[in-house]
Amino acid sequence: MGDSSDGVICMDFVTRSVRVGAAAVAAIAVVLAAGAAQAELVPHRAVYDLKLDRADEGGSVTSFNGRMVIDIVASGCEGLATNSRYVFRSANATGATLLTDLRTAQWESSDGSSFRFVIRRYDNSELTEETDGEASRGDDGLAVALVAPKTRTVRFDGDVLFPTQHLNRLIAAARADRRTLSATVYEGADPGDQLYDTFAVIGQRIVPDSQRREVSAPGGEVLKDLDRWPVTVSYFPGEGSAPDFREDTGGEEMPVYAISSELFENGVSRKLLLDYGDFSLRGELTDITFLQSPDCD
Repeated sequence: MGDSSDGVICMDFVTRSVRVGAAAVAAIAVVLAAGAAQAELVPHRAVYDLKLDRADEGGSVTSFNGRMVIDIVASGCEGLATNSRYVFRSANATGATLLTDLRTAQWESSDGSSFRFVIRRYDNSELTEETDGEASRGDDGLAVALVAPKTRTVRFDGDVLFPTQHLNRLIAAARADRRTLSATVYEGADPGDQLYDTFAVIGQRIVPDSQRREVSAPGGEVLKDLDRWPVTVSYFPGEGSAPDFREDTGGEEMPVYAISSELFENGVSRKLLLDYGDFSLRGELTDITFLQSPDCD
């Protein structure tokens, strides 16, 4: 099932999985936009088991199981490195199966001025897609220097956030009891030239319950005293998106995908739900280890 027309998880899915790691996990304490509270985010290693939650009849996916491991590591006090690996097996209605191994490496500066990324996808152990580049923020907007899949420069205007910046603003909005957040995000996906217009809906704060363990995963006891919020973030095609990347129903544009989770105030997520329209995936936090943070005071 090497042909994308087979409908088994294409690059759309795997790059969205990168967003789970980048938009629903942690970073070192980073100064947010002016006036926003500082988010106390922590380096950690999280393991999620993924399975098929729902598949529409006649849709692109009939079975799915996999695991993703996300390492959030402090890079001194200058930035945050995120190393992720996603391995999963999927199948379509014909019974064809595909083993996919997605490996990502990202680095984002603490001041939000630069973002480096490498994304490599292997299908049945063969390298099938690669995106490699660096985004830099200047007075005239965002410039992205790509070296793969081909050498070129892409530019974006306006207020564009990198993944950690977006997460920081989301946590700050939740702490301030805001119920929605809109933001334009660049994450290096699709293949390095795609912006997403995001819209987040933030639920009521869930305070810790001393009578029960909130997270059963090994290492989860660290989360027992932290507030959390149910959050759903929908991703819509942004500036410059091709017309065939947009979908509307009854005149209303539909998101490319949506991610729901319970987001803890330190940036850790659990109870993931990834909705891609004709199918959805559920992710459970099965192990978490918190790593040492540098003293940047």
